[in-house]
Amino acid sequence: MSARDSKVEANLNEKFSLVISNEITVKTMILIADDTKSPKEIGERLEISPSKASHHLKKLERLGIAELVEERDVGGTIQHFYRAVIRPIVSDEEWEKLTIEERQLYSVWIMQLILADAAKSFDAELFDAFPGNHLSRSPLLVDRQGLAEVADLQTGVMRKSFEIVAKATERRLKTGEEGINMISAMMCFAVPEPGEGPKLRDDS
Repeated sequence: MSARDSKVEANLNEKFSLVISNEITVKTMILIADDTKSPKEIGERLEISPSKASHHLKKLERLGIAELVEERDVGGTIQHFYRAVIRPIVSDEEWEKLTIEERQLYSVWIMQLILADAAKSFDAELFDAFPGNHLSRSPLLVDRQGLAEVADLQTGVMRKSFEIVAKATERRLKTGEEGINMISAMMCFAVPEPGEGPKLRDDS
């Protein structure tokens, strides 16, 4: 059994409740979700000591949410570099096995990442830099089947976007065009009060 296999396995509820309960742990997770980072780099970004950053990184490692990927000699000091290793829920069968509490913790985590991505985009003045971006909020009033159909539609769009990425990569290899980093975020969820639905334009 490898060292990774012998880690203490916490269930999804325990993992995400431990992460979400601490703001610095959440911010640390967001930083290593983008790229590998050392405690020193995390400390500089979050304005905390490297030892405190190391504490949160090791906490994520114990939970199996982060892994040590490199040890590098930097100026005579060995620095450790970590990255995120979140295992996504990829099937309806896996999702259905989770309790409501576990699903909610997972969803809260994804929302944390989306909000962090949006904040970084606004800070870099990139959110509205391209005319082709999309942002919408559409209150809908549906039945159970309608909710499932909207969710299926968004799943299809997500899969189509992966095909677009593949084609874009092929074009960039030919043209040498620099890639544009982007986030595609979709969601649909029930709310306590029913929406009125989209307003129909009256052309009369």
